[in-house]
Amino acid sequence: MFDAGDAFDLMCQVEVGDCADSAIFVAPIAEFAVGRHPIARAVAEYHRRRAQTRIDDLA
Repeated sequence: MFDAGDAFDLMCQVEVGDCADSAIFVAPIAEFAVGRHPIARAVAEYHRRRAQTRIDDLA
């Protein structure tokens, strides 16, 4: 995961496949579905904080 700044927010890089046949995907964490993975709660909390910050910035 890395911070791409205000324009793109947090980004996630995922490598899928084995060494011989792999693909790398980069997507905003907001678009990345983590399902039941242990990090899901942390991602959901991040989304809530980020959404509240944006609402506060508009006020």
